[in-house]
Amino acid sequence: MEFLNLIVEFFNRLVDFFQTGIYDFATEAYAQFVIWSTVSMIRFKIAMIGFAWDVAQQIIQQLDLSSYINQAFAQLDSVLFNFICFLRVPEFVNLVMSAFVTRYVLNFMGM
Repeated sequence: MEFLNLIVEFFNRLVDFFQTGIYDFATEAYAQFVIWSTVSMIRFKIAMIGFAWDVAQQIIQQLDLSSYINQAFAQLDSVLFNFICFLRVPEFVNLVMSAFVTRYVLNFMGM
């Protein structure tokens, strides 16, 4: 009799697993897949930002954009140039230019 109860209990648990356990398992597996793929995509995008930054620096060097900016600042009056340098405007212009070129490269790559 004990053996028969064990068999009935086994089949009851098997039926419960097929009724509710499969759904819970599939839900948990899909959630883990979404988490893994999201983290992987974020890591990939971070790596691509570094790559795009390197490409943007090469573009800026090849186009020699910094020399054009330096020539434009050199044409200013010395008092105004000193004031602009005090406010660190040339560094700001270089940073914004690098950001725009990096954004262009990211758009070109489809990111």
